[in-house]
Amino acid sequence: MLAGCDAVAFVATTDYDRARAFYEGVLGLPVRSQDQFALVLQAKGVKLRVVKLASVTPSPHTVFGFEVADVRAMVLALKAKGVVFEIYEMFGEAQDADGVWTPPGGSGAVAWFKDPDGNLLSISCSAG
Repeated sequence: MLAGCDAVAFVATTDYDRARAFYEGVLGLPVRSQDQFALVLQAKGVKLRVVKLASVTPSPHTVFGFEVADVRAMVLALKAKGVVFEIYEMFGEAQDADGVWTPPGGSGAVAWFKDPDGNLLSISCSAG
């Protein structure tokens, strides 16, 4: 029923200017619109609506992710712009010092980082 529909994702912020500086300035997402209800950005075929709330309690899991061709290259490019990647002890040696985790079997890779409001984002690639 919804397979042919465009997707819209939502993340929360307490500060539109700070969110815009991050999503547009650091991640490079083009802004489609901004009003009192939302900052709307575009990530290929997905609209990202950043909504303003009085307070944000970040979820402990990934709320939005990006599929990329080369996780390591993207990690290095984002680090050069000041993005800090998460290191999770539970992954042990399967996650390297740059924050890139390679799942068992070695197919694909994932790295996680947070936006200024603490929303957990990811970049990943899959072998398939």
